[in-house]
Amino acid sequence: MRVFISDLGSSLATELARNCQDAGLEVVGTAARGGKAELATLKRQLQSHPASDRAGAVKEPVALQSDATAWRRLVQMADVVVVTTLAADPKLAMETLKVFEKRGAVKGEEETKGGEEEGEEGAGVKRFIAVSSVLAWSKSAPFATSGAGAGHTEDDFKTRRPARKFTELKTAETQILSAHRAGELETCVVGAGLMYGGAQSQLQLVFREAWLHPERALLVPSLSLGSPSQASGPGGNLLPMISVYDLALLLLRVAASPSPPPKKYLLAVDRASGSTTLRDVCRGVSALLATGRVRDCSSSANAAADEADALLLDEDEALVAPLQLHLRFDTSAGAMHSLVAPDEWRHYARGLLGNLPFFVEDFLRAMDLRPLRTVILGAPRAGKTQLSRRLASEYYLPYLSPDTLLRELFVSSGGDRHNATLQTPAKANDEHDAPQGDEEGEGSQQNEANDAGAAAGRRHEAEDEDAAATQKLRLELQQWAPSAGASESEGAVASSTATELPEHALVTLVRWKLRSAACRNQGYVLDGVPMSAAQAEQIFAQDIGGDEDAQGDSEGAGEAADAAGGNPAVDGADGGEGVDGADGAEARSAAPAVDVEAILGRLKPRRNVQVPNRVVVLQASRTMLEQRAQALSEAEAELSGNTQDAFATRFDEFEASIEALTGFFEKPASHTDAKKPKTETAGGLEVLELTLTDEQSFRNEAAFAVPIRRYLEEGGRAPQNFHPTRAELREQRLAAEKQAREAETRVAQRAREQDAQDEATQQAKLARERARLELLQREETELLETRAKPLRTYLMDTVLPALTEGMLEVVKVQPSDPIDYLAEFLFRKGQELEGEAKEG
Repeated sequence: MRVFISDLGSSLATELARNCQDAGLEVVGTAARGGKAELATLKRQLQSHPASDRAGAVKEPVALQSDATAWRRLVQMADVVVVTTLAADPKLAMETLKVFEKRGAVKGEEETKGGEEEGEEGAGVKRFIAVSSVLAWSKSAPFATSGAGAGHTEDDFKTRRPARKFTELKTAETQILSAHRAGELETCVVGAGLMYGGAQSQLQLVFREAWLHPERALLVPSLSLGSPSQASGPGGNLLPMISVYDLALLLLRVAASPSPPPKKYLLAVDRASGSTTLRDVCRGVSALLATGRVRDCSSSANAAADEADALLLDEDEALVAPLQLHLRFDTSAGAMHSLVAPDEWRHYARGLLGNLPFFVEDFLRAMDLRPLRTVILGAPRAGKTQLSRRLASEYYLPYLSPDTLLRELFVSSGGDRHNATLQTPAKANDEHDAPQGDEEGEGSQQNEANDAGAAAGRRHEAEDEDAAATQKLRLELQQWAPSAGASESEGAVASSTATELPEHALVTLVRWKLRSAACRNQGYVLDGVPMSAAQAEQIFAQDIGGDEDAQGDSEGAGEAADAAGGNPAVDGADGGEGVDGADGAEARSAAPAVDVEAILGRLKPRRNVQVPNRVVVLQASRTMLEQRAQALSEAEAELSGNTQDAFATRFDEFEASIEALTGFFEKPASHTDAKKPKTETAGGLEVLELTLTDEQSFRNEAAFAVPIRRYLEEGGRAPQNFHPTRAELREQRLAAEKQAREAETRVAQRAREQDAQDEATQQAKLARERARLELLQREETELLETRAKPLRTYLMDTVLPALTEGMLEVVKVQPSDPIDYLAEFLFRKGQELEGEAKEG
């Protein structure tokens, strides 16, 4: 059987393709995003599976979505078509259906032998499966009319009401279902809940904001200020959800089933969604990635924060809109369970919250979020700060130096920690409560609630301890507190207060910051610290053995791989339910009974790995560095500890300690995991040492920037931290538009100036031409007059007297032939004048 899957690069399609190939089905499909690079990758992935190595298999199993001829041919050669993008692009889904309906002779060209031998009833029936969304129910009542708090079922799908923006989705669903033709074409629509898992999670906004701003209370992206149906206020809406992995399994069963789908419209929503709200999800994600606190749009302490929240919700409208759903579904008796056995579901019973540690790690792994923890070491004036700030800017990492840490400790307000209210377990609303079980169940729930309360109490105590530790650190370092007017821009030269910090205070300050959620999530660039092996031991020693991802591909996303097994928050957080047959059937048939508060109370933050995974050492000759120090002004040298004596002391200390310091990072971990493959450095770090020979070395791209970039991007993958953010992209777009407008204005101004200059030049040219023509005319007239003067005199003396006399004679006589008469007169007059001349 050949299955066509649209958008093979998405998380759902990738999982479905893997399931289909594992089941022995041939998979073909489209690449919708990355162009030819994604096409080659997907083709390689499909063809590497044994299922593709069969007679009659399609040679080119993947086509670009932009290549209409190629993907239509693949559709026509398929036995089953699964469109995973109905909600995103209904028009494309309908076009795919029309192409599939025309399947004919094309399929016969590459028919497999196995397909020819099927021969059973229904072998020639085509099957079209469209993955839709419960967004088509967005305007339906939150609960079914069958009872208080009852969930909608598949039988209610004809009464579903979409919001205006999702009307096209419902229309497409109806058209697909109406295309069903018995014995020829089977059509099925799967109404999936909001998907979680992989990179295309519809909860991406929540994960992203918690990752980017872990020091703040997490914004609940609710556009509602509360309604009677959402008694708990903003974020109290129930989110119908489904795991990508469970949905892919269900789609496989629908596609591969020898019999028609049990229903034309299947709901795919997990059981736990019936008691999980948007606020619950935000609280859980915040507990793992941020402060454990949440806030509403209207709870910010200042107008700037309100504006930022409004911008976020406006810019991410496509991600925010699905999170406004408020629906409860009851799938306990749904058709999905006739296709998938109870013990096969991975996340159906406990849902997202019950498996949250697994799905947080799954999302970070899919997004390739790998914290880059970098230490920059070097002699004084070797360019550590310049390089550190450059790397922090280029890779969007927190920049750490004694100066910035002191400023953060004393000057910064600590985010909106004091403005966020801790979310205490709220008394459940009657219509959200699960039906009570027997006495044993009630006792179990009571025990879980007690455990949750104890866990929440421990978390509060830990937060109070952190606050107390911070206050204690402020008191200890009060004498080195920067002035209130100090700005971070002054950090180009370290302040003298930072260089004067005693070692124990510096170690405490650095460890205080490394324990922060920002460094845990995004990594850091640590400028010039530690300064010795002993100092490194105090800062990092307790983490050296625990950095399981110091090398290789598992960096970042896999750092808390023990979250599944070591976090007592969830049984089955490894992605499996662990539900066997009878218990699974009971769990499936029961009403939602997930104790949200118990789950949230037991969640722990992801493991904080502080040890660096990159160390760069800048070396240079003493002479060159002395020259650089001498180039500083007296005030700068004093401020940065680079006076002649101070420089000499610091340089000698660096020379004496650098070998032991690099050895500390390069040595193998003290207790490595025997099950993990050995890395090239046997558990230690490969330290990058660069020797700078002159000032030009800092600007030499090949000798300076390229080796550092290659070292940081080990494996050819550049670490990224969700940057640039939408706000940054918006700023970049506005800046680009401003530059374009300014450029257009400058071009227009230059054009006007050029036109004016050309006009002036043309007018001047015309004026010069007119003057030249007038001069030529005057000269010609004068020349003609000069040349004509002798001729006039000659004629006046010789011709005109006789001619005048002859003309007077003609007038007097008026002969019949005046011309001939005048000629005769002039002839005679000429003879007379000639005779007179002879006589004279």
